[in-house]
Amino acid sequence: MKRTMYSIGFFLAVLFLCSGFFLSYQVSQMREKIRTLENDSAMAKQEVSALSNARKQDFIFERYEDGELKREVYRIWAYGTDHVVLKQEKAGTEEKEQQTFCLQVENGYVVVYQEGGSQVYEYTDIPLEALPTELQSQVLLGKVLHSQDELYNFLENYSS
Repeated sequence: MKRTMYSIGFFLAVLFLCSGFFLSYQVSQMREKIRTLENDSAMAKQEVSALSNARKQDFIFERYEDGELKREVYRIWAYGTDHVVLKQEKAGTEEKEQQTFCLQVENGYVVVYQEGGSQVYEYTDIPLEALPTELQSQVLLGKVLHSQDELYNFLENYSS
């Protein structure tokens, strides 16, 4: 009888030890998965916040060439899920950004004029009918865009 009680006790002790080891293994696996998910989530939030705020931000790269410090300024031009396109800004880009453009209609299509409305800056393939009604009336009256970025945003949104 004693022998049976000892063997049942021994069996229960081994069972509890094995289940303890198994549960600790499962808990450590869960912790690792949670840590991985937290890291992935934090990186995704970082990427999204960096891209949403960096559209107008200048990225400056400095290097020495022939003993002189060379500065190169870049801006984010486009980005996707797996790439970023930087555009190098040249000296005098502030002048370009301060240019104003006027949108008008010729032969049913939107035409971009430089400031003053006398010199054509660009012919577009955007038909007037493709624009929303409110924007159509603004273009018919001569919609003014105050920067090159504003112009390119308009062209990106309404070009086919």
